[in-house]
Amino acid sequence: MNLTALRQPGARCLAALVAASVLGLFSPGVFAGSGQEKLQKIRAKWKPGEAMVPEFLTLYPCHEEDQPCGKLPPPAVEKVAFKGPLAGDAARGEKIALDVRWGNCAACHALPGAPGGSVGPSLADYPQRRPPVQYTYQRIWDGRVFNPDAHMPIYGTQGVLTEEEIRDVMAFLYQGKK
Repeated sequence: MNLTALRQPGARCLAALVAASVLGLFSPGVFAGSGQEKLQKIRAKWKPGEAMVPEFLTLYPCHEEDQPCGKLPPPAVEKVAFKGPLAGDAARGEKIALDVRWGNCAACHALPGAPGGSVGPSLADYPQRRPPVQYTYQRIWDGRVFNPDAHMPIYGTQGVLTEEEIRDVMAFLYQGKK
């Protein structure tokens, strides 16, 4: 999509919605109760790597960032505990991390065996560093626990990635590229 297309109201709203969802800019009540059930049904129809299904837009109260309803506060910081073992699928984790419409980790990080962005720290040597699994899990789930001003998406808190998908990404990071 070119910049002219993004200036169109519908495209701008969709781009802002997707970005806001990934960055965790929706309040915790947006998906409470039946909204959470709708999100699960819609996510079941979505194929990672493909465009988000149109029904996704119906879950949000507002699609215009210049209106008060478009400035919802971020969700509360969520501290979680990792329950082992890791047991993720490293091959699937690599796909998630490299796919621009799924985890898109490579947008900000260099990854094991794959070049990437430089906004975030390089993760290329993650297998050698081997930080604690709890740290990695929390960092991906909601990194604001460590840094309230973090720019990393809130993958777990916002339901952008499932617990299983986070474990897959972790397996990829710890295993590295073979």
